[in-house]
Amino acid sequence: MKALPILLSLLALAACGGAQRTGDENRSGATELTIGLTTDDKVSAGDDEVDWKRFHVAAPTTGVVTVYWDEPAVGARITLRDMFGAPLAEARHTLGTPSDVLPEVRLGEGTFYVEIVATKGASVYTVELTLGGPSSAGVPRPE
Repeated sequence: MKALPILLSLLALAACGGAQRTGDENRSGATELTIGLTTDDKVSAGDDEVDWKRFHVAAPTTGVVTVYWDEPAVGARITLRDMFGAPLAEARHTLGTPSDVLPEVRLGEGTFYVEIVATKGASVYTVELTLGGPSSAGVPRPE
């Protein structure tokens, strides 16, 4: 009888692939980004491959996403997506560099997502979202 709980635990672990679940591994569990502030997290190709972040834009503006890596040797991809999941901008991490910047994107009103994927290795990272970049001269940043 003691073998049944152990067997069930092993089956549950196998069904999850043994991966560490943090809640933000899919778009529906995306954690909120605060505009103008930084957010830290970690991705790992071994057990926490994907992190999703989200933010809301109240009026049309431009946006820039920057990711700073603690481990510049990580293999990673950063994608900015619209509310339906369609990609708006993407950058593949250049090995050895400490940060990646997505190209400035024109954003309409709505919800947007940042998907950060580890393809090799692991790293703690800091993500920063700024709105009202250089091409939006005269448009004040939301506070």
